[in-house]
Amino acid sequence: MEARPVEWLRARLPRLAAATTAAEQRSEAAVVAERTAALLRGGVPAARAIALISADAPPASEVGIVGGRVADGVPVPSALAAAAEPEWRVLAVAWRLAEVCGAPLAPALQRIAESLRELDRMRERRSVLLAGPRATVRMVAALPILALLLGLLLGFDPVPVLVGPAGAVIAAVGAGLLGVGVQWSRLLQRRAAREDAIAGLPSELLWVALGGGAPPAVAMRIVVDHVDAFGAEWVPFVGFCSGSPLLATVAAAESAGVPMRPLLLEQAVAERVAAAARLEREAERLGVRVLLPLGVCVLPSFIVLGVLPVVLSMFGAA
Repeated sequence: MEARPVEWLRARLPRLAAATTAAEQRSEAAVVAERTAALLRGGVPAARAIALISADAPPASEVGIVGGRVADGVPVPSALAAAAEPEWRVLAVAWRLAEVCGAPLAPALQRIAESLRELDRMRERRSVLLAGPRATVRMVAALPILALLLGLLLGFDPVPVLVGPAGAVIAAVGAGLLGVGVQWSRLLQRRAAREDAIAGLPSELLWVALGGGAPPAVAMRIVVDHVDAFGAEWVPFVGFCSGSPLLATVAAAESAGVPMRPLLLEQAVAERVAAAARLEREAERLGVRVLLPLGVCVLPSFIVLGVLPVVLSMFGAA
């Protein structure tokens, strides 16, 4: 069977690049991992695959910068680890583990790409879940201005009250309550939208290391060493400590005498399902918690800024 030329593969890479620009939240590292795995299966060497992929990327993008480092002679894992986003360091660890342990590189990259895709889905889901509370805060924060406009439409002029002696007190109290309420609500939202991470990465990286045939204890030590060396902050060291799901899975596989790698993948999937469930619960709780700053601060500011000047103008107080 005639081998496919590199030009045939490269001609199809812009399709993936166009798909990348269509999704704002799509991970560049996941795209690189997927495309590299496809090129490796087509017989393209790893360094050449990175060069082909980076040739279609803007020079200032992370992909272009990584390609430039590789072109300058930097090893691919080191070039990936020097990128700004944490997901690149996860990819660098997986790449280096495949090299050190002798595991097939293409399946390892494909697996990490699937994990990063899960992160994209989590980001999208979180954005949908938090859209309701965010819209509620914006709507309630606009109520004082709407109340003033409504008073003007009804024929009451609250402007003399606001510019008079009592206006400074009303404005200070109302603005203070509104500012506190909005900032309180935003703090609750930021806690719900905590820093991105991928659950189950320790299990998947150990799955990569075991692909070369290393004993589990040796493979785990290699994984920990490279996580530390590349500074992969999304891979918590507690995941390798006693009592972690990873060690429980390893112990269960060894005691039962069954293949360990499939169990590791199942454990990683289970951890991601649990993380998605936690995201759902936290979003639902946020919808209730956000009512506290709205009721304590924002609604009183609506009364002070929007209702009180109209009422005073009705009685002729200036």
